[in-house]
Amino acid sequence: MIGIDIEKISRFENWTDEGFKRIFTEKELEYACEFENKIEHLCGFYCVKESFVKALDDTGIHFSQIEVLHNENGKPYINNTRYIQSILKEHFKSRVEISISHCKDYATAVVLVE
Repeated sequence: MIGIDIEKISRFENWTDEGFKRIFTEKELEYACEFENKIEHLCGFYCVKESFVKALDDTGIHFSQIEVLHNENGKPYINNTRYIQSILKEHFKSRVEISISHCKDYATAVVLVE
């Protein structure tokens, strides 16, 4: 199953810290704040969350419970928490692969769930 999303980065420019904290985890916010273009990164994380929901066709999934992290080589992945494990088990899936891309104006993500 595949999900894809694209978002205009300017959509996130006027969000408040509280707004970001409702959707993004502390680790995601810390990671994004390491960059001058933090909004691009957060928009990319949002795209992953939206793509994950689309791939599973399950609107009951909580965005705040989907956490995007990076391995030692910088490759993004969805943190395999108990919540994510339960969602995958519910959908009879076991593996998730993601890809994120962003530029000045747009961010996009693709999620493959097998």
